[in-house]
Amino acid sequence: MAAGKIWLAVFAVMMSLIGAFYYLRVVKLMYFDEPEDTTPIQASLDMKAVLSINGLAVAVLGILPQQLMSLCAYALLRSL
Repeated sequence: MAAGKIWLAVFAVMMSLIGAFYYLRVVKLMYFDEPEDTTPIQASLDMKAVLSINGLAVAVLGILPQQLMSLCAYALLRSL
C-alpha cells in the first residue's frame, strides 16, 4: 500500500476471503454437519501397513529431521 498499489492489496484481500471460504467450508462439513454415510471404513492389511509405515516416517522425520536435512545438503553440494 505504501507503494501506491491499493488495488493489489484489495485484490489480495478478496482472494484471501475466497480461499478462507473454501477452507472453512471443509472444516464445517467435517465437524458440524451430520454424516451422510455412517458405515465404517474397511482397509485391507496391506493398506494398513503402508499407512502405518508412512505415519511412522512422518513422525520420525518430524522429530529428528537432521538426518534428512544432512542428506539434502549433501545432494545439493554434489549437484553444484
